[in-house]
Amino acid sequence: MKYLFTLSILLCTSLSAQQQDYDLVLTEYASGRYEEALMAIERCIIHDTTNYRYFLLKGRILENLYRYDEAIITQEKALQLNPDDGMEAQAALATLYLLTGQPAASAQLYEQLATAKPQVTRWKVNWATALQASGKPKGALEQLKIVTQTDTTNWLVYKNLGDCYYRLDSLWQAFHCYYCALKLYPNNKNLYGMLTRILTTNDQIEGAIEVGKEAVTIHPTNVEAWKYLGIAYYKSGDARKAYNALQKALALGDSSFTAISHFGVISYHLRFYDQAEKSLLKAHQLDPKDINTMNYLASTYGINEKPQKGLDVLNELDNIIASFDSIGMRANMQRGYLLRILKRYDEAIDIYITATKVFPQDLRNFYEVAVCYDLVLNKRSAFDWYTRYLEKIDPNWATKKWTEQELNKYEFATFSMNRVKLLKVDLFFEEEKR
Repeated sequence: MKYLFTLSILLCTSLSAQQQDYDLVLTEYASGRYEEALMAIERCIIHDTTNYRYFLLKGRILENLYRYDEAIITQEKALQLNPDDGMEAQAALATLYLLTGQPAASAQLYEQLATAKPQVTRWKVNWATALQASGKPKGALEQLKIVTQTDTTNWLVYKNLGDCYYRLDSLWQAFHCYYCALKLYPNNKNLYGMLTRILTTNDQIEGAIEVGKEAVTIHPTNVEAWKYLGIAYYKSGDARKAYNALQKALALGDSSFTAISHFGVISYHLRFYDQAEKSLLKAHQLDPKDINTMNYLASTYGINEKPQKGLDVLNELDNIIASFDSIGMRANMQRGYLLRILKRYDEAIDIYITATKVFPQDLRNFYEVAVCYDLVLNKRSAFDWYTRYLEKIDPNWATKKWTEQELNKYEFATFSMNRVKLLKVDLFFEEEKR
């Protein structure tokens, strides 16, 4: 009896200490003291290794400490302990997968969550975000459209819709969505920047200047707005205002080729030749094959009495043009595409085979030859060229386990793999018949 009494006291003491540790975890976590919270939650886990909540909270603490790999392992453990009702762990894992560059895995989890509880809007929005990061803007677009049918007040939904349309080159639809998002979230710096960018890109110069000026008035540190406001001023012919706006963007930390190259060209036109040389040289280093930058840089070297440097740049330019043989061959490749549409396959094949020799790194040419042979029912040649196309992507394509992310880099890879398999079967049966 005395033994049971002592055991009872010890058990109560242990439970009390465990509860104190858990209360401490919550306090430290809420205060942002994550290292202290981590030590306390680990003490809790030592006392109880089966508590789903402990592992869920530990995973969140590790995420806040940017220890993402450990957080993933911990949330997977939480899900293992509570598979029937582990939506919190699933959502945490989906976020972690996205943070660690695994958008396809993230999208899969968010799809499960959104399907299980379609009334939870944020999971559909996050699913769309993961799909977009996976290179599937069309899939993301469909999910976001569904969300807008029941929720027209979430600015982030319209912002993400704008991102999808922008990636699909539907700029005016993107503009409309960004504008709707801005009405729901007035003065958002990024939205103003995107609106200025789209208007400038589409040569809506007056609108771009108006929106850009408003953007930088509200947010004087809006780099994107300053950059595209400068380009809009340049397109309007106001070089001085363009120079000032782009100078502001660069001063705020813009290091993009677009900003630096435009600033160099505008400096050249304003006869600030020393400034032009510095900017154009930097732009040339960022993109060594941009023809416009090279022409301006060569001219600037001449004005700055550095003729040999100017000649060196022009020699580089000559080599680039010669290596491409681009004007005639690129036009001919377009001709091949049109001939294929007109079902003049033999002529298209000749063009694309020549193109594979001029541009051996352009995988689309190999694919086009394969398709043309496929369409004229030359199975053996189609098999050969589809295989060459896949081998150009990866010499080990046949044995490699392809991820969805890798396939997205090569638009026609999946189709080509399927055709090779089918043609291989067809060729086998043809040989059997003989």
